[in-house]
Amino acid sequence: MSIFRGKVGIAAVLTATFGGLVALSTGTLLFLSLTSAFEATRNSLAARLETLINDAALESLNFFQPLELQAKWLAEEIVAGRVDPKQTEEFSAVLKGATSTLPQISAVSYQYPDGTGYFYETQADTLHNVEWPDGWQVRLNQSPQNPQVRPRENGVWVLRPSVLNGEPTSTFIFPARTPDGDLGVVAVRVDLNPLSKVLASNATYRGHELVRFMLFDNRDVVGHPLLQTIDNANRPTVNDIADPFLNEFNTGERYRLAIVADIEGVDTFVLDIEEGERVFAVMTDDSRVLGGGVISIGVHFDPAAGSTEFNRLLTVAVVGFLLLVGSVLTAFILGRRAAAPMEKLAEAAQLVENNQLEDVERLPVGSVKELAAASTAFNSMVDGLKERVKIRDLFGKYVPQDVANLLLSDDTTAEPKNAEATVLFLDIVGFSSISERLPPAQVVATMNAFFSDAVDIIEAEEGMVTQFQGDAILAVFNVPLAIENHAAAAVRSAKKIFDKIGKTKYENQSLKCRIGINTGPLVAGAIGAEDRLSYTVYGDAVNVAARLEQMNKEYGTEVLLAEATVKLAEEFTFSKIGTVPIRGRETAVEVFTFSE
Repeated sequence: MSIFRGKVGIAAVLTATFGGLVALSTGTLLFLSLTSAFEATRNSLAARLETLINDAALESLNFFQPLELQAKWLAEEIVAGRVDPKQTEEFSAVLKGATSTLPQISAVSYQYPDGTGYFYETQADTLHNVEWPDGWQVRLNQSPQNPQVRPRENGVWVLRPSVLNGEPTSTFIFPARTPDGDLGVVAVRVDLNPLSKVLASNATYRGHELVRFMLFDNRDVVGHPLLQTIDNANRPTVNDIADPFLNEFNTGERYRLAIVADIEGVDTFVLDIEEGERVFAVMTDDSRVLGGGVISIGVHFDPAAGSTEFNRLLTVAVVGFLLLVGSVLTAFILGRRAAAPMEKLAEAAQLVENNQLEDVERLPVGSVKELAAASTAFNSMVDGLKERVKIRDLFGKYVPQDVANLLLSDDTTAEPKNAEATVLFLDIVGFSSISERLPPAQVVATMNAFFSDAVDIIEAEEGMVTQFQGDAILAVFNVPLAIENHAAAAVRSAKKIFDKIGKTKYENQSLKCRIGINTGPLVAGAIGAEDRLSYTVYGDAVNVAARLEQMNKEYGTEVLLAEATVKLAEEFTFSKIGTVPIRGRETAVEVFTFSE
């Protein structure tokens, strides 16, 4: 029905409700779980990276800190006057003893502001009295023309050429003032090869290669596993070393590691180059500010080393997604199952509304109490309706169908009442001779076949056959159900009956009929004995219709209509026969027939 257009089905409502609630709850749980797992993974990876970079920084600290302490001790001895650089033999002996426990020290020097000073070679055990070139002198102040860093009170590391051979070495410079007031600096020069050996130790992470390195100003390679045997004079830059990832350290494409939480003071990223990807963690040592740059300590390794955490997170995401999909599907199925009984009930009710009781199947009685009660009640109702239809259909074979409906309903319209209606009286011509010629069974079959066609035509025009009188039919239009222009409906019925009977043979018999039609007041209702009633119509209008049917014999016509009917059926054309008296009636009636 149109009133249900645009309505939402119960299945859609239940599945949307169940599915929506499940999707919301499961999705929220999944989101919180993934968020928690993601954050835990980020923190776990950050902690591991922080451990790796701290290990590298610790190796560096263990390498350089003793040198710094040695330089500070020597400066303190000079300041205290216990060591005098000008006493060369004594100074040389002190330096020899101080460096004997630290094999990574290649030289120790003491320089005055004017560029003069002493340079002790550890391998040669020789103290040189030297003068540094202007560009290598440590000034009291730093300027663009003098890139050397002014020594701070706690000392500073620089990459500084040797005064003897010009080889650049890592040098720790510490200020010192002699008791005589001479300002100078102690410088400890380092052999970096042992550092690279230290960085190369334990160079694996979860079965993957782990590379520790140290850079100066992100350009010069101070320490790297590949530099274990290289000369200090040939310290490479990141572009020179045989490490393809360090080669593009400053130029390769980087992207942020979203899977790793931020680490304070550590830059983490993935370097993507033609050879593949590499995870980098780089920490800048701000405490070792150099002339023109800073020291950076870093590690890099294959991203597959972090696959454990990533796979765990991926597993959580996949399992969570499958759980979400499974929950929604389960909710969808449960919603459909819950809606199925109500859908069947609605479909069955629609069939009942459309009087398609024969198509209504019994509703299953489920385990849900309320639905079971509704299904049981509906099944009982349908059984009652089917029984009622059965009685009505059987009853309708003996009385008019409309009358049967009225009598079966508790409706007072079945009681006698006055009404204006149009009466059609039909009689078969020559029925007596037909009865004489044909066996009784064929007579009955012939009459039933004809009456079936006649009744179908009359009922199609909303008329009602109240009686079968032998070979005659009494039909009325406008009672018991009112119709619009009942006179025209009766005339159309007569025309259709004549057309049908002229084209049809009934049990191989050609039939003819006569019809009388009149419109007027009559009484309609159930009359008869107390225990047996019959719905019929009676009155002057009925008598006139019956007389008109009989008068067709006198005028040689097939149909005669009273003036009252003709006036109401204006859509048809009639021919006037004349004004004729009606037996038993004081007033004559103007009579008409169909025009040719």
